[in-house]
Amino acid sequence: MLISIMNFYKINFKKNKTHKIQGVSVVEVLVASAIIMTSVISILGVYSGLTSISLRNTSKVQAGMLLDEGAEALRFMRDVSWNTNIGPLVNGTTYWLYWDYSTSTYGWRATTTQNLIDDQFDRSIVLASVNRDATTYNIVSSGGTLDTGTRKATITTSWFDKTSTSSKSIVMYLYNTYNR
Repeated sequence: MLISIMNFYKINFKKNKTHKIQGVSVVEVLVASAIIMTSVISILGVYSGLTSISLRNTSKVQAGMLLDEGAEALRFMRDVSWNTNIGPLVNGTTYWLYWDYSTSTYGWRATTTQNLIDDQFDRSIVLASVNRDATTYNIVSSGGTLDTGTRKATITTSWFDKTSTSSKSIVMYLYNTYNR
């Protein structure tokens, strides 16, 4: 039994002498820290870029919705009274839309006074006359006969996008549907 205890100590003593000291060196800690920090900084950079793109896209989506609202406002004005709301507007003049809160005459109105929406978006409309072919009644860009019951509307929404002004436009035709 004494021999086996001595052999045990000899074997373990030799093992400890031949094995390298185990543990974490300062160099390994620095390398691991550098890898972790690089990963964290990269993830934050990607997140920042995606957030920036998302914010710019938000303005584009809002501008698209304001264009749709402008088209609906013109249809509303036409449906209420072509002769009062659309007919008197001068072709080629820039107008801005606003909601009239008067209790007796509420609704959309056109004005030549510029107004910003949410202090960011500028939505304007410009009307133009429409000519039609006398035979086919199709809308033509030149020639034809003036159609006083139809107007071409160009709706534009613009906004400042950090470094420059961006804009979106749509074109629609308004027809005096109800002859009012």
